This record gives sequence, C-alpha cells and structure tokens, in this order.
Amino acid sequence: MRKYLGWVSIGIIGITLILFVFMRGRVSGYVGTNVLIIGAILALVTALLSKKGKSKTVSISALGILAGGFIILVLGFMMNGGL
Repeated sequence: MRKYLGWVSIGIIGITLILFVFMRGRVSGYVGTNVLIIGAILALVTALLSKKGKSKTVSISALGILAGGFIILVLGFMMNGGL
C-alpha cells in the first residue's frame, strides 16, 4: 500500500490546485489560503510516508515548487501591493 502513496500525494496536489482555481473570487482569501495549506500538508505527509521512487520524488518536487511560488506571490504582494 505504501508504494501508491506517492501517486496519492500527486493526486492531492492536483485536487488542491483545481479547488484553488475554482474557488477564486467566490470565497475569502483566508479560505483559499487554508485550502492550499491543508492540501500541501496532506500531500507532504503522504509523500513522506510513501516508499522511495519516482512518485515520491515528483510529489516532493511539486510541493517545493508550490511552496516557492506561494512565497514569491506573498513577497510580491508585500513589496508592490499587488502583481
């Protein structure tokens, strides 16, 4: 069962991003941020529990890119007041 947790992690990342796109403008910013953070934490936990392999590497890399993009977005808002 642990060998499939990497693919589950990739699925959680995908579902989180789809929810994030469809919720844009319909809910407050706090709700969207919470959905993004909860999805990233769930994906990270499932990726860390999975066996070593391609899916684990891909999911942890995607989480790193997602976290880096979120930090850059937040810093952009802090510095310039918007994009």
